[in-house]
Amino acid sequence: MMLAMAVPYRAAIAQSTPLAHTLSLRVDNDAFDFWMLPWNRPDDEYTSGVHITYDGGDAPWWARRFLGGDDGCPPHSQNCRTGRAELGQDIYTRDATLSDPRVIERSRPSAGWLYLAQTARALKERRSDELTLTLGVTGPPSLAQFTQRLAHSAAPAFNRPTDWSRQIEFEPGAIARYEHSERLVAADGTFGLDVVPRAAASVGNVITSGELGMQIRTGWHLPHPWLTQTDAASVALVAGISGEAVARNIFLDGNTFQTGPRVGHEPFVGSGEIGLQLRYHVLSLAYRAVSDSRAYAGGPQWHPWASIVAGVTIDR
Repeated sequence: MMLAMAVPYRAAIAQSTPLAHTLSLRVDNDAFDFWMLPWNRPDDEYTSGVHITYDGGDAPWWARRFLGGDDGCPPHSQNCRTGRAELGQDIYTRDATLSDPRVIERSRPSAGWLYLAQTARALKERRSDELTLTLGVTGPPSLAQFTQRLAHSAAPAFNRPTDWSRQIEFEPGAIARYEHSERLVAADGTFGLDVVPRAAASVGNVITSGELGMQIRTGWHLPHPWLTQTDAASVALVAGISGEAVARNIFLDGNTFQTGPRVGHEPFVGSGEIGLQLRYHVLSLAYRAVSDSRAYAGGPQWHPWASIVAGVTIDR
């Protein structure tokens, strides 16, 4: 799988400094659907996500032996490894404005997922391989109900009611995920254009699925998707599509070892995205709009939500 080169590409690793240590905050929310009028924006399905991520340093200890490569991606390395840690919380809810018992029965249960993830990354100029191990909890210990009600109390006039009477109960969760990406370069230089196809698989009691996707990126001083770290300003436009084959989704299929609310899942789910990424020296800011296809039989045909990501380089 190769793409013809429009211009000779530079060896990004050979010209780069060591990969920077970065700290980022990503907030997902359907309230960020700025192309919709505020009162028309949904406040259900995947309604909120908060993710704090630290990138940098060597890969986790459990992965170093089989990854090989130079730790921390030093200059001139052609094969290197690095790590990532993430603390996150995701919240899923039904549309509580609908009170018909027949509708409620077909609606997804409310759910929360509080987790800690650690990723081992093997990086090359054209290839990225990531293995992520995630541990977390669902149910009341996920603090999803507390978080949503706290956020809604800040502006009650602008928020819809919530209903946590039907929710996924407590269950420890574990997910192992592998993702492979490649970079196919069409133009590299002051103006850049590339295509990044990817494939991923997740196995666990929370989610078991396979995924195929592709991003097209273009922009001014387009940064490498996983390697080059520079102090130059950059602007990038990103568009992507993905498809996922789902075998299990605890937030729809219910708890593994106990009875409770469940609606089942659609076997195939599609997603599309478009975004803008800005960087100036050590600061970065990104906005991404996403639309997901129907996830279960009684769900909406499409569910739009969006992300805002702010990052800072804290070490080199």
